[in-house]
Amino acid sequence: MSLEMSEELKNIVEELKNRGYRMTPQRVLLTKMILETVEKHPTLKELHEESQGVLPGTGVSTVYNTIMMLESLGVIRVFYLDGKLYIDRARPHVNIVCKEPVAIKDLDSGALEEIKGVLEKRNIKLENMLVIIMGNCKNKGS
Repeated sequence: MSLEMSEELKNIVEELKNRGYRMTPQRVLLTKMILETVEKHPTLKELHEESQGVLPGTGVSTVYNTIMMLESLGVIRVFYLDGKLYIDRARPHVNIVCKEPVAIKDLDSGALEEIKGVLEKRNIKLENMLVIIMGNCKNKGS
């Protein structure tokens, strides 16, 4: 993993410093890892295991606290499925959670607009813009 900092990472690190967080090498590394893998919906456990390969000795509590720091900043959001903490981008979208085969997929933004429209017709205003739909995603013909 490259130690080079993207503009997004620099901005996040600076904002966290401004909020009084001490930016240790572990926190910077974890923030970088989270930004690089967020689209894959990593779990707390996966991030902890990956961090061990770069900075052995990084505790699971450090990983968890970094995730919560980034969520409080609005960079990411977390959700829980089957007792596991998953990380996701903090942007409005729909996640499809496939039980078989196990996977989490993002739908395009048009799907969210359609869901919002259906809910609004029923006088329901969507506040949490993270929608999770669970299903069986077997391919046709299998």
